[in-house]
Amino acid sequence: MGILMLTAWGCSDNRTDTKDLLVRIDDYVLSTRQLNEDMPAGLTNEEREAFTRQYIDEWVSSVLLYDVARKNLSDVERLDRLVNDYRRDLFVYEYCSRLSDERVSDDFPEDSIKAFYEQNSKRFTLRKPIVKGLLLKVPKNAPSLSSLRSWVASGSQSAVEKIEKYAIKNAIGYDYFYDHWVWFDDVKDNIPYDFGNDDSFLRQHKDLEVSQNDNVYLLHISEYQTAQSVMPYEFARQRIIEILTNRSRVKFNEELKREVYDEAVREGRVEYFYGDTTAIVENEKK
Repeated sequence: MGILMLTAWGCSDNRTDTKDLLVRIDDYVLSTRQLNEDMPAGLTNEEREAFTRQYIDEWVSSVLLYDVARKNLSDVERLDRLVNDYRRDLFVYEYCSRLSDERVSDDFPEDSIKAFYEQNSKRFTLRKPIVKGLLLKVPKNAPSLSSLRSWVASGSQSAVEKIEKYAIKNAIGYDYFYDHWVWFDDVKDNIPYDFGNDDSFLRQHKDLEVSQNDNVYLLHISEYQTAQSVMPYEFARQRIIEILTNRSRVKFNEELKREVYDEAVREGRVEYFYGDTTAIVENEKK
């Protein structure tokens, strides 16, 4: 409703076709299309109206202040140059990013990833502990709790299968991470317990049972790595892929710059009008 009313208000201006306009201030215009492009998806009607009002108010204020600033600043030419430089750099960044997204692969041979890990393992130091294991949250009155405790403490594959069947019927929460590393902090966030020093706890405990209110929490840690130790390969692997991908992107961008430059030189589009760069520096100092 609010957007339709604003569009209708814009149509009252008979200087030009204003079907798509919301606001005009001198030579600056705000269109419905621009508003819709910037409007977040999934808003309710009330949220859309609130966003529209705020968006228009901020646009009007910005344009009016911009006009005042241009009239009162003494170095408008320098600022215009900075704006043009930023605009050019933004176009370059977007073009290179999109092109590298299309042409730079993040699919590296496994032996290349492992070789990078072996050569740079000291770079991958854990800032916090990581663990493998499982965590269960069940009601205090859940059936066969003693059996469940023994299955959790066992850690065997057959015990895990029994736990999974049990969890389907009885567990409030079940988190299985035997097969991948997780941050210990993420595990602790789900248990109402003061763990104290993380590294000390992990060295002294393999199992933990905590009762609070009407629930029981059962934690089993099958493996752990303390803070400041080297990340296991499988935990560091994704980070290595990101590093290798970023290196490939940098290399791609450098090659792209060189290709564009060489082509422009061949076409005679690049002209230099200076000789010794030292002279340029000296002139700037004077």
